[in-house]
Amino acid sequence: MSATLAADFDIVGTAADGQQALNETRRLDPDVIVLDVSMPVLDGFQTVRALRREGSQVPIVFLSTNDSDAYVEEAFACGGHGYVVKTRVVPDLASALDHVLAGRLFVPSLTSMLPLVETGSGHAMHLYGDERHLLYELAEFFDEALRRGDATCVIGEPGLGDGLEKGLRARGWSVGESPGHIRYQSFDTDEALAGFMRDGLPDAARLAEVVAELDQYRKAVAEGPVQRLTIFGNMAALLSARGNGQAAMMLERTWSALTRELPFFTVCGYSTECFHPTPHPDLFSTACAAHWAVGHAHGV
Repeated sequence: MSATLAADFDIVGTAADGQQALNETRRLDPDVIVLDVSMPVLDGFQTVRALRREGSQVPIVFLSTNDSDAYVEEAFACGGHGYVVKTRVVPDLASALDHVLAGRLFVPSLTSMLPLVETGSGHAMHLYGDERHLLYELAEFFDEALRRGDATCVIGEPGLGDGLEKGLRARGWSVGESPGHIRYQSFDTDEALAGFMRDGLPDAARLAEVVAELDQYRKAVAEGPVQRLTIFGNMAALLSARGNGQAAMMLERTWSALTRELPFFTVCGYSTECFHPTPHPDLFSTACAAHWAVGHAHGV
């Protein structure tokens, strides 16, 4: 791990077990820790709990061969900030460290994001390359959201919406057909943008009306104690891809402000094509900064 990270980070110390990790953390006061879950003496989860009991708030990025959502949930519940599956160390680890050092969570999959918003709101970013893999992950994500009683909404281009509905029907949900499912709605991206864009930029007053309409839908159909609305959309990504990065980032910031006090969990999908090439060299960092958590799809 030290060799993998040395080109981009200063490695101030290493440890071979959980107790050594505690001792070295006390001695070195690092900015971030990369922590294996499976270690002798104390495992990674025990080590983090001990650090938190001592008052340390140093960000932790976990490494593990286990990619189950339950395992990831425990990692964040005990005080982690990022989780990287060992098979994806090369594409993900340095990125995960960058994100947690900037105050964001790094999450290994769409479905593992869901337990992080059991209460309150969330605004996350999901970076993907291959739409086929995205559709599979989205079907898993919406299947889980529907099972826990969320009202759900997808805002995407026709191919994405059709592909997602096909995946959900294969999982037993009556979506995309009459009468459909009461807790699932789908909107075309261009039609949604037309509802609140004015002179090439988002109109905050109209966007507030859209949020209010979605909140009424949530209140009418969501089940369970939280009565959450879970949303996946790529409106900002489409604006970015069309060269209107200013509107995309304004949309992200306005959406965050309008939904912060509501039980909305919004995931914004961004294709890697949005950023390579781009007329706005800081678009990627600005997009990341607009979100509380970031995840990379497989293959990104």
